[in-house]
Amino acid sequence: MIVLSITEAQIFTALGGVLSQFGLASTSGAAPIPIVRGQVNRVPQPAQPDHVVMWPLLRTRLATNIDATLDAQFLGSITANVLTVGQVVAGSPAIGQSLFGAGITPGCAIVSQISGTPNGVGTYQVSPTANVAYGTIYNGTNAITQKTELTVQVDIHGPASADNAARVSTLWRSAFCVGLCQDAGGIIAPLYHSDPRQMPFDNAENQVEERWSIDLAMQADPVVTVPQQFAGTLTVTPMPI
Repeated sequence: MIVLSITEAQIFTALGGVLSQFGLASTSGAAPIPIVRGQVNRVPQPAQPDHVVMWPLLRTRLATNIDATLDAQFLGSITANVLTVGQVVAGSPAIGQSLFGAGITPGCAIVSQISGTPNGVGTYQVSPTANVAYGTIYNGTNAITQKTELTVQVDIHGPASADNAARVSTLWRSAFCVGLCQDAGGIIAPLYHSDPRQMPFDNAENQVEERWSIDLAMQADPVVTVPQQFAGTLTVTPMPI
């Protein structure tokens, strides 16, 4: 099973949560102002004049991949595709990790945890495999990290858009914003931003609305876990020299 640690939906949820803490004002007095994602079909523009729309722009690689091996060893058994872990010897069982051991069907992996201590003693749903008697089971994956710079265009609409753009451009480069990103799960970290630019918006009634746009650059380091190669047995063949 191949698992991606950070999805685009999680990134936009975190960014929207951070922007909502910037004190963005509304001329109508309604608070907080709507913050939505753009590029979504059949979703109308927010009715409130002051609102924010986030658009994905760029994903730029910052470094070569960082590979890490995650190994675990535990005592357990498998019955009807349910793994019961009685003791963790090393590491921890984790969703997406492949299982190895006597009698386990190749390609078997942990699908979800059913009960017990998170990533510890308990029961887990696994992909189809033969029943396995209680004994030593191994699991492991290769975790591949890509350090990535993400650029999101933030369109700030409404009569208060110039003032709200000033709030965003000031706070994005602040320790205050760093703390908010950590509180939002730590999956994004602010880097820098473009200068705010005015981009008048023509609405459906052919009326011109005020809009300011800023490109926010942030770092996110998604990790892709892939099954680890494993040898249950080794055959040594002497070679004459």
